[in-house]
Amino acid sequence: MENKRVMNVKTWLQKAKQRIDALDAELIAHFVFAPRRSDRSWLAAHGDDQISQPQLRRANVLLEKRLRGVPLAYVLEHKEFYGRDFWVRPGVLIPRPETESLIDIIKELDLPQQPKFLEIGTGSGCIAITLALEYPQAEVIASDISTKALGIAERNDIRHEGRVEFVQANLLRDLGLDLMQGEHFDVLVANLPYVNKDWEWVDENSLSHEPSTALYAKGNNGLSIYQRLLREISYHRNLDELWLDYLVLEADPCQHEALIKMAEKANFTYLKTDGYALLFEDGWRYWWDWRKQGYVHKTPEVIADELKTGMISYCPEEDCMLEPNIDPGNPDFSE
Repeated sequence: MENKRVMNVKTWLQKAKQRIDALDAELIAHFVFAPRRSDRSWLAAHGDDQISQPQLRRANVLLEKRLRGVPLAYVLEHKEFYGRDFWVRPGVLIPRPETESLIDIIKELDLPQQPKFLEIGTGSGCIAITLALEYPQAEVIASDISTKALGIAERNDIRHEGRVEFVQANLLRDLGLDLMQGEHFDVLVANLPYVNKDWEWVDENSLSHEPSTALYAKGNNGLSIYQRLLREISYHRNLDELWLDYLVLEADPCQHEALIKMAEKANFTYLKTDGYALLFEDGWRYWWDWRKQGYVHKTPEVIADELKTGMISYCPEEDCMLEPNIDPGNPDFSE
């Protein structure tokens, strides 16, 4: 677009809408020309306002990016998530509406007043930061393998009160869990790479600007990284280094059945699905009921006592004495 001649907002919009989607053009115009706290109605009211040369150059640069297929969120460098604005760059996934179901499903849980959250693979930090804002007294730890992603997440955290502790780690590695004797989290939440490139509906061109390592997972129909996470959780649980109450994961609905089976083999009990989100409860919160011949949920009093003492039991003492064949050290919660 010509950037030597004086142009007003209305003229720039008319020309831009001939080249890109009309809404995208309006969002770029509003981002460049309008005051920060205004809404898009400003464009109609200020159509005759003249555009300065620096504004015109900036608007044209953003227009050309959008013409090249760069996602609008990267063009404008921000995206809304759960009603809040987050800074995004090509080093992190663009927050998506379906991921908001992770927050919704967590908010339905009966959590303590000061819950403790652990997010694995935080990306832009939108999940961890949202949890910190929704639960003002919570302790939130978030990790990512990417230093670039952590830099973006930390910038978003500072913008939204700065309450999240960020750690560079590959899943549970480097979190120091070997030093955390009996570390307890109310919720572990993860939106890990799960897209399978072989799915017929995957449009790789539309996803080409986002980091592939944060999108795609090879093997097990995209569930290979979740499989690794579950194995690492089981390993640290068996060493009494990690206790979870709930596990919340995002995956494509076509993967849910397989992911539920994987989690159940890792001693998690499936509770609920909400859109792309799956909710599980850790098996230590259940024990064997000899009379019912099955695993039942422990009472809140027992759970609180075990958290306090650090001693997990898999059946009431009197029941274990009645049923000598129970192996409380190797329970099977898969049924």
